[in-house]
Amino acid sequence: MRHLKTLDYLIFLLALSAVAASAAWSSSDRSGEAMVEVEAAGQKYVLPLSVDTDLVLEGPVGKTVLEIHDGVAAVTHSDCRDNICVAAGGISHSSEWIACLPNRVFIRITGGKSSEGGADAVAF
Repeated sequence: MRHLKTLDYLIFLLALSAVAASAAWSSSDRSGEAMVEVEAAGQKYVLPLSVDTDLVLEGPVGKTVLEIHDGVAAVTHSDCRDNICVAAGGISHSSEWIACLPNRVFIRITGGKSSEGGADAVAF
């Protein structure tokens, strides 16, 4: 049986420290302010989620209206046929998104806190 030497203990402690530091970094609150990123008609807009704003976006099939009120971003009107983007409701947590494919509008939340619950069943 081999005995562990000083260098073996040092390597073990360094690896353990790296794992602990990685776990602490991934669970820390690095969120910053939540922002709404909007991509439409070749343009990109970045708006704070905390400021009430109404934005009318022009697309291939007409207008899409984005409203940001009380920390929630929602598409309230779109000239697209199915209005799935309107039915999606409001978003307010990091990594949530709304898309209006016919009008080529994509809206997502970045920064801020992630939505409760973490990974969903699709991730597994």
